[in-house]
Amino acid sequence: MEIFRTSAILIIVSFLIHFVWEYFHFGLYAGYETWSGEVPVYWLATLGDVLYTLGAFALVSAIKKSYEWISTATLADYLMLVTLGCLIALFVEYKGLALNRWEYLPEMPIIPFLGVGLSPVLQMAILLPATVLVTQWVSNRFREAS
Repeated sequence: MEIFRTSAILIIVSFLIHFVWEYFHFGLYAGYETWSGEVPVYWLATLGDVLYTLGAFALVSAIKKSYEWISTATLADYLMLVTLGCLIALFVEYKGLALNRWEYLPEMPIIPFLGVGLSPVLQMAILLPATVLVTQWVSNRFREAS
C-alpha cells in the first residue's frame, strides 16, 4: 500500500513542479503551434515530464532493489537523479530538435558544444531531485500522521 501512496505523491508533486517550470519556460521555444491542438502545449510537456520522473524513480528503485529508497534518499541518490535528469533532457531535446518538433527562440541560452537549451537541462537536473525531496517530506508527514 505504501508504494501506491508514495507513487501518488510523486506524481502529484512532479506534475505541480514541472507544470510551473513548463508554463514559464515554454516561451523560449518556437514551433509548438503545429502540435498543441486544443490542449496547451505546456500541459502535454508536463505529462511527459511526469512520465520521465516515474521512469527515473523506477530506474533508481531497480538499481537500489527497493522503492523505499525515496524515504531515506542519500546525497548519492540525489546525484544519480541529477545525472539522470541531464541525460533525459539531452535525449528529449535532441529528439525534439531532430524531428523538428520545436526550435529555440533567441532568448533560450544554449549550452556550448551540446547545442541544446540550458533551461530544459536545468529543469530535469533540478526538478527530479526536488520532486523526490518534496515527495520524501510529504510521505514522511503521512507516515507520522498514521
